[in-house]
Amino acid sequence: MMPSRFQRSARKRCSCPKRGRRAAGAPVLVLILAALWLPACRSSSGDAAEAPPYLRLASRDDVPTLDPARGYDTASWQFEQLLFTPLVDYDADGTLVPRVARAWDLSTDHRTYTFHLRDDVRFSNGRTVVAADVKYAIERVLDPHTRSQGAEFFRVIRGADGCTDAGCAVAGIEVLDAHTLRISLREVDPLFLHKLALPFAAPVPAEEVARWGEDFGRHPVGSGPFMLHEWIAGQRLSLVRNRAYYLPGLPRLERVQGFVGVNDDLAWLKFESGQLDVSNIPPAEFPRVVREARYQPLLHRVTTMTTNYLGMNCRMAPFTDRRVRQALNYAINKEKLLRLINNRGVVAKSFLPPKMPGYDPQRLGYPFNPARARDLLAAAGYASGFRTTLWVRSDETALRLAQSVQQDLADVQVRIQIKALAWGPFLEAVRASDLVPFFYLGWEADFPDPSNFLDVLLHSKNIGSNNNTNYSNPAVDALLDQAAHTLEPETRLALLQQAEQLAIADPPWVFLYHPVTYEIVQPRVRGFRLHPLRPPRLEQVWFADR
Repeated sequence: MMPSRFQRSARKRCSCPKRGRRAAGAPVLVLILAALWLPACRSSSGDAAEAPPYLRLASRDDVPTLDPARGYDTASWQFEQLLFTPLVDYDADGTLVPRVARAWDLSTDHRTYTFHLRDDVRFSNGRTVVAADVKYAIERVLDPHTRSQGAEFFRVIRGADGCTDAGCAVAGIEVLDAHTLRISLREVDPLFLHKLALPFAAPVPAEEVARWGEDFGRHPVGSGPFMLHEWIAGQRLSLVRNRAYYLPGLPRLERVQGFVGVNDDLAWLKFESGQLDVSNIPPAEFPRVVREARYQPLLHRVTTMTTNYLGMNCRMAPFTDRRVRQALNYAINKEKLLRLINNRGVVAKSFLPPKMPGYDPQRLGYPFNPARARDLLAAAGYASGFRTTLWVRSDETALRLAQSVQQDLADVQVRIQIKALAWGPFLEAVRASDLVPFFYLGWEADFPDPSNFLDVLLHSKNIGSNNNTNYSNPAVDALLDQAAHTLEPETRLALLQQAEQLAIADPPWVFLYHPVTYEIVQPRVRGFRLHPLRPPRLEQVWFADR
């Protein structure tokens, strides 16, 4: 991530060659190229005369899908949350608020929710959203044919186990009338409302899914503030205002253009030349940007509920031995990793990130101790080390961190080969149970509860979905199951903390760091805000010149 050279004043700055001067002997071709470059050299002040009337974003990762039943990554969610509206959602501070549901009732036994839907929410195809659309969306997620990673969140609904290859009709989801929906749970689930805030549960029109089939993810129809206008794979997505959106005056933007396949360095160059409105700050530029006063009003910062880690496949030797997994935790210098990213993070000592309920800042974790790592490897029968492959996504920062890990592990005789893939293929590879022994990944909270890390990523029932390390510990499972059925908040949190402590001692992860996100926006952008749980919300963004 890096800085930018735009200014708040009207004075323009440009890194273009100076006019009227030519180095002696410069070939004519150079002059032609310079002439072509000059008009494109813009002020980075966000001047309305130069900037188009739409918001321009960029991402290094292509978007795997825009189907809310199938997208389960930040690249997909960035756009899915603009295209679809769930029953409930989070406000800018992470508090649950009504959306498609205007209100709901909860039974005295905490197992039955009755949702009263708004009657003014419409899909972008013009049809009114009704209760049957929500029922269809959840049943579609539970249907094995959909291959949704969100299915685990809704298996608590009564009758969800009836979703088989022969079909999916869930008795616990009842349409009482066009705008009333009842959902009955098999057992108490303190987090059920949070699960309904995930894109998975957003209503979708069955007729559009039937029309597009497997290609619905390329032709999404939702009830969000925007709708898809154009998608050129590997290049860009264009979203336009959904004029049927139920909240008056929103979105304030007419269009959002997202460019993909743009790394941080290139994004920064585009930002400086006025071709992007929002950018990360590349590592080489970051120290300068955070020092200079002129950038301060344009910077946005948030500590997200995220943990970056190295996953170890507990079904593939030598990671089947907990001593090996402990050794790698001691062998890697996390402080050095933070220096590589300009200290934009906090060293991770456990699974849970700061600001997450249950996070314990006093945990010791695994301090950097190569001697202890060598002892543990020797005890496990690997005194001479071993070889393995570390899989990462093809990204400059990820590769830099992987190379640092490679150096640290070489010091304890663990020799790793780095294998870099594009984001989509990388995710698919990691989800294959017997292909990837060692991988670098991060997990960002879906909702502010420790079970979203501990249960989703560590419980053995989730092997094959989100438990990508194939970790299985009966004692951890038992504590997580007990917590899942406990309503009393303090008791439940204590059970989750016990489960985490056991898993820290038996680590399927090398705990690395909790990232701090910085983004910078052009001066014309108003209303932009980073979100603690989701990609930035854009329906409230507007331009100062509009």
